[in-house]
Amino acid sequence: MPFAKSLASLLIGAAILSGGVVSASAASAAEIGTEAPRHTFDQAKALVEAGAAHLKAVGPDKAFADFNDPKGQWVQGDLYLFAFDRKGVYRATGFRPERTGQNAWEMTDPAGLKVVQEIVKKARRDGAATVDYLWKNPATGKLENKTSYVVQAGDYAVGAGFYHK
Repeated sequence: MPFAKSLASLLIGAAILSGGVVSASAASAAEIGTEAPRHTFDQAKALVEAGAAHLKAVGPDKAFADFNDPKGQWVQGDLYLFAFDRKGVYRATGFRPERTGQNAWEMTDPAGLKVVQEIVKKARRDGAATVDYLWKNPATGKLENKTSYVVQAGDYAVGAGFYHK
């Protein structure tokens, strides 16, 4: 076990120093009782803006296939792109690609917020916005505050969220 703790610490340190994410560190950190590095608003915003540009460049079918690849560039640990159409149907979600095609319009957080409705509404109304809600963090398994940065990209709301305490 000392080796596992040392390895996890090394991976977490490398992720922090490089500004990147070492996806194995989140699982290792949870297993040894330490906290995985948290993503920032700037990281979420950069991922969303790059994703929106990718969507515009290659079109929805190719972009959504790319966003849905759990091992692709659009999934960085617990920071990943998602996309909804105007009716709240998942077009992409890198963390849970099996949700693609499911209607999430009525998805509600524990405080009663209709999360997808808020995402679609704010993206369409403002072009770019943030949405705050409670969500289960896959790295910790706990309900935590989450902020998603969302943009309107053509007919779709594209976003990514980060967890904070």
